[in-house]
Amino acid sequence: MFIQFLKVLFVAVFLISCTASREEFLTGSDKELYDLINKEINKKKKYVVLNHTDFDLLEDMITTLQIRFPYSPYTREAYLLSADVAFKRKRYNLAIKEYTEFLNNQVNHPKTDYATFKLLKSQSLLIAAKDKNVDPAKEILRIYDSLSAVYKSTEYMDETERIYIKAKRFLLKRAIYVANFYIKKDEYESALGRLNNTKILIPNLVNNSSEAQYLIVLSKIKSSKDADKNTLVNNYKRKFPNSKFIENLEELL
Repeated sequence: MFIQFLKVLFVAVFLISCTASREEFLTGSDKELYDLINKEINKKKKYVVLNHTDFDLLEDMITTLQIRFPYSPYTREAYLLSADVAFKRKRYNLAIKEYTEFLNNQVNHPKTDYATFKLLKSQSLLIAAKDKNVDPAKEILRIYDSLSAVYKSTEYMDETERIYIKAKRFLLKRAIYVANFYIKKDEYESALGRLNNTKILIPNLVNNSSEAQYLIVLSKIKSSKDADKNTLVNNYKRKFPNSKFIENLEELL
């Protein structure tokens, strides 16, 4: 009975706090409303009932900021605020769209570096998706190659490097997986094409991967009667003398 009472009390306090917040953002200044939005976005979950981020309230506050203060400097961050809300809700595709809109519309805004980092982070979190889509990893490489010197000196760069490395490793892993899939179906030209396309994106990783290079040599030998088997295999053995794939290649000679 006491536990049930506490739950009811928590809910009552939560509803009262929401009502107070709604009144405040309808009457406060642009700065007060902006601060309320950020406070709600950054709210940490402490209890089962209390301290949940109210996403409906956030959307209302962001819309109110845009309507009440269309020319406020804080309203310039509307897309950024919406992106942060989407990110917190783990709606990463929507977050990517909103961060991109902010970067496209606010080129000189002081928070562009932050938005770029969160864009990279959102793409990185999509890499773990079950559909094994390589587009987020490719986009990370594209964004990384366009980073400014200013961004590279920011606090975000260390984690950006980790995101970049994760993306490159994912591309290599997927290329090897797909190439093996084609090889099992005796589609060696398709396997070679996938590996060569990946090599354009991440040349160092592909060139230094014993498995990727094994699959390339295997595919070249199997897809062309004119392939110089001895040269291909010997070059592979010199580069990867301890590779577990050498025996497989020697069987092709």
